[in-house]
Amino acid sequence: MYEFLLREDAPFEPELWAKIDAMVVEVIKSAIVGRRFVNMVGPLGWGTEVAPLTRFAEDEGAWVAQDAVYQPLVEIAADALIRGKHLAVAQASPYSVDLGAVALAATQVAREEDRLVLGGLLEAGKKNVIKLGDAAEFGATYKAATAAVAQIANNGFDGPYTMVLNPSRFAQIAGLMHQGYQELKMVEQLMRGGIFQTNVMPADRILVVSAKSWAFDMVVGQDAVTAWLGNNGLDHQLRVFETVLLRVKLPGAIAVIN
Repeated sequence: MYEFLLREDAPFEPELWAKIDAMVVEVIKSAIVGRRFVNMVGPLGWGTEVAPLTRFAEDEGAWVAQDAVYQPLVEIAADALIRGKHLAVAQASPYSVDLGAVALAATQVAREEDRLVLGGLLEAGKKNVIKLGDAAEFGATYKAATAAVAQIANNGFDGPYTMVLNPSRFAQIAGLMHQGYQELKMVEQLMRGGIFQTNVMPADRILVVSAKSWAFDMVVGQDAVTAWLGNNGLDHQLRVFETVLLRVKLPGAIAVIN
């Protein structure tokens, strides 16, 4: 299963590889945002290099699929170094190898995937832009979110609707109160698909989507995994990597509050 990752060439016990794999999975699950609402196709394996993107058009009163365009999957990777001395210490003491470097590499991969996915959705939603106005004014974000939902619904996509925004913007909305009403609670009533925060999102934009699989999805070839690259002196070079592709088929399901 892992032959192409060169793991058998590394001087690691199976228990250490298991800990590395568990660390990568834990970090990816906790750090990533896009996968929490974007439908995923796969994993299909590292050998999957392209995926078909099919868009749809109305022809004589009927919706019909257009010819597929094949697009390449994107490889996202980050490296980590495990010191040979630290392996020796772990073998001679009760302390296990500190896998913080692996966790940081996995975090970088997660953020790069979110940049690809969320950035792609923001780009696709440029035709459905809602002006926010004064974000510090109570009700401004709720009004813009209502307009975004109405725009997506008018495009033919029902709920639940999902919002993604920068943590600073989320904190601002959470702090707005008027006559006992918290604006965040009002926005939550609209966003039954959830409200997600990530620093990957620009502070001046908010993403609102109807996350239907036929509108957009994400193809995963090789899911996040760790390979051994070889020795770097007495140390060991690792690479956490994956291959992914965002497919936006119907951009009407996406709106951007700007």
